[in-house]
Amino acid sequence: MCTNVMTQEIKKIAIAQDGSLVSQHFGHCMSYALFNLEDGKLSRLPDLENPGHEPGKLPRLLAAEGVNLIIAGGMGPRAIDLFEENGIEVILGVSGDLGRAAEAYVNGTLTAGTSSCSHEDHACGGEDHEHEHDHPAHIVCISSTGTSLDSPADMRFGRAPYFAVINLAANTASIFQNPFTDAESGVGPKVVQLLASNGVSVLITGRSGGNASAALKAGGIAAYELTEPITIAEALQKYLAHELSPLM
Repeated sequence: MCTNVMTQEIKKIAIAQDGSLVSQHFGHCMSYALFNLEDGKLSRLPDLENPGHEPGKLPRLLAAEGVNLIIAGGMGPRAIDLFEENGIEVILGVSGDLGRAAEAYVNGTLTAGTSSCSHEDHACGGEDHEHEHDHPAHIVCISSTGTSLDSPADMRFGRAPYFAVINLAANTASIFQNPFTDAESGVGPKVVQLLASNGVSVLITGRSGGNASAALKAGGIAAYELTEPITIAEALQKYLAHELSPLM
């Protein structure tokens, strides 16, 4: 059951973020948006990069930064225990724009629910040494129209102008230009070869041709379908939340 979260005396808030959105996986987000809350006034601080997976590192790091409240979509139960042991309150089941989530917390209108992470036997917050996630992929590629995580995904594959590559294990993201957009033929297989050489194991796009689909299958790259031009960050969240269907 969802409950409205009321504001308490909080000095520093950390929100797991993917682009401008609240990340649905605390340990796999790109970075953490930090806010100071004093006398009911909220101020944005410089973001804190995700240091990567190391048992117990995130709770210690955030506690050292003075964080005493974290907001995210999901987190495993053992990670929750570790944060609470470090005196950090955890609010889960939050989604959408992170700035609005922070303001809603201040106003006492933030609606929290259950964790979007379904991993019961390990810490989705990156605090367990073994990471047997339902998604085995470590490197995800999303066809993109632009050069940021807030850019709309491109519904095309081979002719997409950019590709966003997210390394889930290292918590890094990069966006590079497609060198084959003007190629006369064989674009799909060429792009697949490029992605495979970069270790990509999952592709998220709107559609692909028959030759590209065959190349993806031969290269061991699983493809998932976008049905609407949402942002790169939103597409990644949908993949992590198991909301995308395999591309047929």
